[in-house]
Amino acid sequence: MIQTVVKRDGRIVGFNEEKIMAAVRKAMLHTEQGEDSTLIRRITDYVSCQGNEQMTVEQIQDMVEMELMKSPRKEVAKKYIAYRDKRSIARKAKTRDMFLEIIDTKSNDITRENANMNADTPAGMMMKFASETTKPFVDDYLLLPEVKEAVRLNYLHIHDKDYYPTKSLTCVQHPLDKILQNGFFAGHGESRPAKRIETASMLGCISLETAQNEMHGGQAIPAFDFYLAPFVRKSFIEEIKVLEQATGIEYKHLYETEIEDYIPCSVKDLAGDKRIIQHAINRTVSRVHQSMEAFIHNMNTIHSRGGNQVVFSSVNYGTDTSAEGRCIIRELLHSTYEGVGSGVTAIFPIQIWKKKRGVNYLPDDKNYDLYILASKVSARRFFPNFLNLDATFNQHEDWKADDPRRFEHEVATMGCRTR
Repeated sequence: MIQTVVKRDGRIVGFNEEKIMAAVRKAMLHTEQGEDSTLIRRITDYVSCQGNEQMTVEQIQDMVEMELMKSPRKEVAKKYIAYRDKRSIARKAKTRDMFLEIIDTKSNDITRENANMNADTPAGMMMKFASETTKPFVDDYLLLPEVKEAVRLNYLHIHDKDYYPTKSLTCVQHPLDKILQNGFFAGHGESRPAKRIETASMLGCISLETAQNEMHGGQAIPAFDFYLAPFVRKSFIEEIKVLEQATGIEYKHLYETEIEDYIPCSVKDLAGDKRIIQHAINRTVSRVHQSMEAFIHNMNTIHSRGGNQVVFSSVNYGTDTSAEGRCIIRELLHSTYEGVGSGVTAIFPIQIWKKKRGVNYLPDDKNYDLYILASKVSARRFFPNFLNLDATFNQHEDWKADDPRRFEHEVATMGCRTR
């Protein structure tokens, strides 16, 4: 005798024979002979008693269908079968409509769900097919009833529900400093530590892409300026060494010379060490600019996850007041202002300017000039976003202005992308 029923969404409920009776009655009412209460009762009793203790909805319906076919009322069986098919089609209709929208690549909430996904490509379409069919699976089989009810009432929102079954990481801080210092293993090859700004920029792109293939969600580099600043100085030293080779004169004493700022200018009226230093600065700034330009370009062209998504990336910066850190910030902003390709606004990386009094917010602050530049760039390119480190909930008691690793006590976030 049937005791419990396994619903299509996986829930187990008590058996209710009234549902069998109602379904058979509805089928009979669509025939010329109409309702036969005796036959309805007989079929219901047979199915209830002969069925297993626990059955699925489909199994019960199959038994009802078989009994109708054995009865004199075979026309009722046909109506019952037609009704089952109609209900099945209705349940699939929503999925069908979603798939057709993806196939037609309409501009809608489905195809525009992620700013970094191109749903027009075959790989993008396949990922959207998988996404839209996974979400109902999560609802039906992985969420507790009370969680589903909370979602229905808008108390909870499950972000990117399609990745819920994968148990993957999402929205993480990317340890680019460790990667630049130690290199990393990408699964099929190993990258050595960076030695110059071009390599550091490229490693940043490759490591973000590699991590993206192993996880879900976005990644944020928490202190982009601090992480890349050492490679500005290394590149400056390289340029000094190039001049040593060209002139045959040793300039080793200039390797660690104090530089107030990396500002390019003419060397025409300079002589001696000043000429050498300025020439190296000019070449270094040019290399940093190209590296930042390449970083932005790569973040909008290299793909992950089967080739249909660019890396969802964010970079935080603005509080490194060293000459090298300021150079990174300035050239990143200049490259962002110029745009990519024919001058269009780059989608990634999302940029976050970390605003703090005493560092970059007031006219007397060291990086105030860069804050003005950031505001100009944001007015044209929507980036950077601005994060207030002076908010009480963003302050840290261990933050010290003279601490070279003060970025460890600064808040860093994922940015926002306006679609």
